[in-house]
Amino acid sequence: MADNNDENIQMTSNTGQRGEPTRDHMAEIGRKGGQSVSQNREHMAQIGRKGGQAVSQNRAHMAEIGRKGGEAVSQDRDHMAQIGRKGGEIVSQDRTHMEAIGRKGGTTVSQDRSHMATIGRKGGETVSQDRAHMEQIGRKGGEASRARKEPEE
Repeated sequence: MADNNDENIQMTSNTGQRGEPTRDHMAEIGRKGGQSVSQNREHMAQIGRKGGQAVSQNRAHMAEIGRKGGEAVSQDRDHMAQIGRKGGEIVSQDRTHMEAIGRKGGTTVSQDRSHMATIGRKGGETVSQDRAHMEQIGRKGGEASRARKEPEE
């Protein structure tokens, strides 16, 4: 009987408020008696698969897990920048795709007449500051103008 009292005292000291075993108690059981189970890797893998299948059936739960993970990862700005650079490098290697993006963007931008006029003015201002270039344009324009005016013989 003394053994039963000792067990009861031990069990009482190893249970939480609701009579459930404490973590320390479960760890002790695992160390003492769980060795044979933990050695059977296939059995443990099977238990893990069953648990994973049960959890993965709950779509809302899985979505919540994904959102929380995404929020945690996205707070690391350096990590997100690295991901963006890798994605940009991969996408930019596809020349056909990049050409399509350029054409689409160019078509959209060129439909904005005011924007195109602003671009033209800025470009004209920049080019007009290059004296050598302006002289070259003037010579070519003058040559073309003389060629049109000269009578054919």
